[in-house]
Formats: sequence, structure tokens, C-alpha cells
Amino acid sequence: MNMRKIAIGLLAFALVAPSIASVSLKDKKEKKPKTEKKVKVDNKTKTSKASSSNSPRKVQTINDVEAAILGIEKIVSHTLVEVEPIVQQICESQQTKKSVCPRIYVGAANAFWLKSGVSDTTYALKYIDKAIELDPHYSPAYMLKGDIYKWADDTTVAINYYKKAIEMAPNDFRTYRKYAAFVEAGLDKVTERAFAGDTEAQEEVRKRRAKLENIYAMAKEANPTFPYNRDCARLYAAYGLTTNEIQKGIQLYDEAQKDSLEADDYTSQARMVYTFVDNADGNTKLQLYTRIMNICDSGLVRYPAYYYILSTGADWANRAYDLVKKQQGEALYEYKKLFASRALEYSETLIASKDTAITDLNYLNYGKALINNNKLNQGIDVLKELLKSPTIKDDQVASAMGVISNTYKDMGEYDKAETAYQEYINTVESNGKLNYFHLQNYAAMYKDKAEECVGMEQVAAYKKAFDIYGQAAERFPDYADYGYINQLQLSPLIDPDQEAGVGLRPALQLYNSVSANASWQLMATRYLVGYYFNVKKSKELARKYFMRWHELDPDNETVKRNIAILYKVKL
Repeated sequence: MNMRKIAIGLLAFALVAPSIASVSLKDKKEKKPKTEKKVKVDNKTKTSKASSSNSPRKVQTINDVEAAILGIEKIVSHTLVEVEPIVQQICESQQTKKSVCPRIYVGAANAFWLKSGVSDTTYALKYIDKAIELDPHYSPAYMLKGDIYKWADDTTVAINYYKKAIEMAPNDFRTYRKYAAFVEAGLDKVTERAFAGDTEAQEEVRKRRAKLENIYAMAKEANPTFPYNRDCARLYAAYGLTTNEIQKGIQLYDEAQKDSLEADDYTSQARMVYTFVDNADGNTKLQLYTRIMNICDSGLVRYPAYYYILSTGADWANRAYDLVKKQQGEALYEYKKLFASRALEYSETLIASKDTAITDLNYLNYGKALINNNKLNQGIDVLKELLKSPTIKDDQVASAMGVISNTYKDMGEYDKAETAYQEYINTVESNGKLNYFHLQNYAAMYKDKAEECVGMEQVAAYKKAFDIYGQAAERFPDYADYGYINQLQLSPLIDPDQEAGVGLRPALQLYNSVSANASWQLMATRYLVGYYFNVKKSKELARKYFMRWHELDPDNETVKRNIAILYKVKL
């Protein structure tokens, strides 16, 4: 028994010693005369002092209660002795003749439930009931009781206590949010099934979302300052199943009070707008991207260095620029300037912030933005430095190398472009992600080079492009027709007189293709007629191609005359 008392005493001393020390140190500096405690004040003065944030009396009381709760948590987590009598004594010490403190009992209940290591609900409920006995209107007591019954999967009882908490504190936002969190629990998993086509899950999502909206409506009715539109917008951002529902969420964000929006709300709204981009036509895409930029800019007015607004803004601005960069027209030129400048502003602000959340993707977007704003060498330097990153992903490597290659090409530095393109192709291929369009862009680089050369150097560049198109056609059969038609178009630039038959193989491939369109087949047929009739001087070999030519172009008089000569028939 003596050992037990000693242990209890040690625990109690460990609890109160820190707070005693901190108070005594403070009191040594600001100790007031005892006579001051006897000064009588009227009720108005008492109220004024109680409401003042500078009141030493109030600060000390709060510190005492919170320190006591921290001490209770330490004691409850200690399993060597029976601690409930100590906790009870501490709670009783906070009660006086003139005031009661239900907060200490709720704190003790929470400690028994969450800090004991055994989720002791018996003592937890006992102390909650004591708090309610002291103050039947103390909302946190009902809220914690609801949490405990929720944990015990007794949802009906839990809901009743959450509603009771709201009834006791109708102006306290926390009570509504606690109840809403209970309703929302697990809804993300249900939404995943809903998106997968589960009709029951879809119904459940809409049912619970409507219930959450109703909770927020109750909060708004009780307290007009409750951010109803914002919180409902968040629901549709997380649980919107159709485009109409997402559109409703966007509208709710537009209607929300700007002061209620947090930084993530801007990125959430912008993300919702972005969902409409893929299925929109060209002009609508431009409008959507512009709206996204406006949302990001609005967010940065209030949160000028927020990582996610800057990061996603730069990414979307670069995507918007890619949409219009090859298109002509004065209006589109203005869009190019807008998207390029915004991407660079977002990126420069983000990089300058030195935020610890900055990733390789941010540097990739920064390099692209520099290049899109004609800061070519600076952009290349950023991307080359990025390629040294130990954390860079394969697709980011490929993207950076592709941009570097194209930039060298645009600068007319074809030697560097060739080297960069070859490294780029090798990298993408080693990652198993090489596709037809990688090779098509590689070939296009040689075509661009050829246009700036003359003589044999020009022919050599066209020949390289021709060979790459051939490789692309062979390696990617689904796109073979594209490779062959590009080869056929290049053949007269390499072999003007057709004597070498450079275009013979791609022409035969297109002629025999069941997927090539009529215009491509006509081009192939005309080549074959010219090669066999004019170069090989073989009327026999040319006959079938003349007939196919006539099928594809029945009004061509030259073809009719030649067929009449070859077949001795009149068409």
C-alpha cells in the first residue's frame, strides 16, 4: 500500500510541477498586493475584465485547466497504478463555489478514451456525464459522446448526440463540422465505386451529399456568417459525379464570399474547370484556360506565394500555350503571349520562393516557360540541370530532352539538335515508351534542316528524314500509312527523275493498304504508273496501275487516253 501511495504521489507531482514552476516564475515578476483581491467591482466591470484578452486572471485560468488536462493525459497513459481517483481529484479541484468547469471533465474523458491505450469508454462516458451534470448546455460533451458511439459503430445514438451538440451550440461552426465529418466518413471510397459505374454507390453519394448540404444549410440559418456556398462547393469538387454537378460546384465557388475561400479552394475550382477542357472545341478550350488563369490570379492576390496555385497555374498555362503555339492569327498570338507570360510569372515566383515542396515537374515547367518566352538558352540550361536530378521520372526526362531538341532546332543549331534528338529517342526507347510520333518529330527535324541547306547537303538531310519515316512505319504498323505517305512526299526531293525508285516501296505499301485513304492511294498509284511506264518502259507492268488510277480519278482524260492505248479499248 505504501508503494502505491508513493507512486500516486510521484505521478501527481510530475503533473503539477511544471505548471507550478511556470506560474511562480511569472508571479515573481508581476506579483500583485493581496489587498487588490479584496477590491469590489460591479457586474459591468467583471464582464469587461472577463472578456479582455489581456486579462491575467483569464489567461492563468485557461493555462491551469489545459495544464491539468495534459497532466491527466500523462497519468492515464501510465498503467502501473489505479489512476482514476487521482483524475477525479484533479477534476474536482477545478470546481469552485462560484464557477464550474465542465471542460476538465471532457478533457479527462478524452484522455481515458484516447490516451489510456485501451480505449476506456466506461470512464470516458462517466466523466462526460459529469460534465453534462455540471452544465447541461456544454456542447463539447455531447460531441465527444457522439464520437465515442460513432467509434463503437452505434450510429443512431451517435447522430442523436451530434444533433444535441448542435442544439446546445447552434452558433458554433465546430458542432456542424463535426457532425458533417461523421456523415462524410468513408464517402471517398463510395465515390470511387460510383465512378466505376456502381449505381447503388452513385445513389449513396448523392444521398449523403444532400445530407451534408442540409447540415450546412442549418449552420447558415443559425449563423449567417457560415460559409455555406464554399463548403457546398467543396462537396461538389470532391463528390461531383457528372459534368452538371461539377458545373454546380464551380458556380457555388463563384457565389462564395471571397473572404471565406482558402488557398486550396482556388486550386480546387481551377481543377473543376479543367475537367471540361478535353471535350471542348478550340475556342471553348481557350476560354476555359483563360478562366483557369483568372482563378489562379485571384487566388494569388490573397495567397501570393501558395505552392499549389503557382505550381498548377504554371502547368496549365504551359498546356494552354502548347494548344495555340503552332496556330496563326492575331487573336491567337495574343493568347500565346498571355499563356506564355503567365506560365513564366507563376514559375519564377515559385522557384524564387524556395518552397520545400518544389519538385522536378516545377523545374520542367519553368524551363518550358523560359523557352516559350524566347529565353531559349536560359531555358535549355534549366532543363539540362533538371536532367541531373536523382529523382526525375522517366516521362519528365523524355519531355525535357524533347524540348531541348526542338529548341536547338528552332535556333537553327542542327548539329546540337541532331545529337539531342538521338539521345532523346534512345532514352524514350530504353524506357519502353517510344511511339510513332517521337520518330515523326525526329524526321521533321531533318526536314527543317534540309530547307536551310542546298545541294547534296540538302538531299542528305531529306534522305535521313525519309529513312526515319520508314523506320516509324515498320515499327508501328497502326501508323504505317502516315510513315509511307511522308516517304512518298519526300521521294521527288531525293530522286527527282524517279530513276532510283526511292519512292517505289512506300508507293507499293500504300497501293496495297486497306486503310490508306483515297487521296494517298491516288498519289501512290500515280507514282507507280510513272515509275513503270516512264522509267522501266513496261506497258505490261503499268497497265493495272493505270486502271486503278482511272478508278480513283475517272474524269482524268490523260489516263483515259493511255488506257485506250494500252488495252486498245475506248473509255
